[in-house]
Order: sequence, then structure tokens, then C-alpha cells
Amino acid sequence: MICCLCVFLQSAPAFSEENNISSNNQGIYIQDISVKDLQSLYQKNNSNYFIPRDNREVPAIFLSRLPKDFYEIKDKNLSNELFIQILSSLALKVNEEILAEREELLKISAQKDLSDGNKIWLEEKAKKYDVFTRLKGQERYNLLKYKLSQKIDIVPPSLMIAVAGIETNWGQSRFVKEGNALYREILWNNQSGMLPSDEKEDKSYSIKKFPDLISSMRSFALKLNSNVSYQSMRDFRAQMRRRKKTIDGASLASSLVLYSPEKNFIGLLDYTITFYELINVDAAKLIYNLPLSKPARTEIVIKS
Repeated sequence: MICCLCVFLQSAPAFSEENNISSNNQGIYIQDISVKDLQSLYQKNNSNYFIPRDNREVPAIFLSRLPKDFYEIKDKNLSNELFIQILSSLALKVNEEILAEREELLKISAQKDLSDGNKIWLEEKAKKYDVFTRLKGQERYNLLKYKLSQKIDIVPPSLMIAVAGIETNWGQSRFVKEGNALYREILWNNQSGMLPSDEKEDKSYSIKKFPDLISSMRSFALKLNSNVSYQSMRDFRAQMRRRKKTIDGASLASSLVLYSPEKNFIGLLDYTITFYELINVDAAKLIYNLPLSKPARTEIVIKS
């Protein structure tokens, strides 16, 4: 089986053209790989357990989609643990991107006078995070800065991983296999998504599909950070930040009571985070500059 790994340098896109990796942030991007080769790659990068332990480090190994033979794994525990390991680096990457936006927002907020570039940046983020106001001038930008400070903030990796596990039956859903959909994002009266296969299901909706796994995770994080339905989650998160409390998935789980119609969803979410010790991922960091150890039968391509 031939696999394709790409190591991203400064000028190369990570997952899309607008997303670049800086010169000191190198990562391995995997388009196609077998389970065996992926496990070998993790081991060669000192990731021998499915969640980070003492060193709290996760190698920057990013999969575009689950391995083709992922669905052939017979051991359910192994399958679940590999799913967590794959998603951990993606979730940490998404949060790095969010925190970079937050850092830029804080820099702008600290300035007395806004440049035209600052104003354009705020308007772009207001559109992205669904912040609306009819105010004009300085009052407008003061409000945008405040509202965006509530919305541009981390979504704990443990939360993203646990929800994905629950919604996809730990990667077994055909929506993951066919459309990289880690979350059941519904499109109403839209045929561009994946239609439910069960004829008893409502055909007026479809499930949104994505070019890769990280796009699905980005979309989910943006949904929690922008949609009015999750204001209570954002309020609780802001309160935790003001009190200088650690923002982790276990703490935020109860604030997602409106996320799912399932009555036991919050309990299941809390149990999942606890059982798999996913808060270890919340405290972890991505490690770049990975050694280019080549797994057996794997072709490594360096993009410049």
C-alpha cells in the first residue's frame, strides 16, 4: 500500500491555502496511510499511548481522513483509542488557530487608535463569528471588540473529541467514511450534503460533508463559538476565564445542554471525557519539528 505524507514548511499550506505553517512549526500531513504504518509513525515520534501522559506532548501528525483500513479493526478498544489519537492533534491545531485569532484581538483591543487594517480585521471576524450591530464609529468597534472577546476563545479538545466519538460511534459512521463529517451538521432542504440512507428518516435534510477531518472540526468549533444556541456555554467559559479557572471539556460539558436533543447526552459526554481521561489532551501541546522517520512501505513527500 502506498501512502502519502507531506511535511509542511513555511510557505506550504497546512490544510488550506489560507492556513500557513510558520518556519518553526513543522508538521506531518497524511493524505493516505494504513493503520499499521500510522501506529509505527506514532511510535517513532514517541507517542506510544493514545492520549498524552507525563510529557503532555502530541506530535503534529495530521490526517486528512481516517485510514482506509480503520473500519477493519476488530478490537473496539484499539479502534476507539486510535480515533482519539488521530483527533487529538487536529483538535489542538484548531485551538492553536483560535488562540492566534484571540491574541490578535487582544493586541487590537489594547490599542487606543485603530488603524484601517485593524477595523477591516474586526469586520471580517464579526462576519465570521456572527456579531451584528447597527452602531457606527468608535462605539461600533468597541462593541465588536467586546463581543468577539466572548466568542473567539478555545473549545477544549476533550470536548471536540468526545462529541465526535459519540456522534460518529467512534468513527464508524458512514458520514465520516464518505464525507469526513465528525459531527452531524444538518443542512435543511439542501442536497449538497449526504442524505440519510434509512428510508424512514426525514429526507428534507442532509449531513454536511467536508474535504478533510480538520475542516469538520473547525466548523464545529465555529458553531459553538458563534451560534446563539450556545451563548450559555460561552458565558460560562468567559466566567471561568475571568476567575482564571482552567477551561477544560469536563467543566464545559454541562453547558452544552442545548446541543443535543438526547436526554442523556450531557451524562454521556461527561462519562466519555472521564473514562478516556481526555482532559489530558486539553493540557497538552503540539510538538513540531518531527523527525522524518519513514514507516515501512510509506512514501514521504516534502512540499516547499
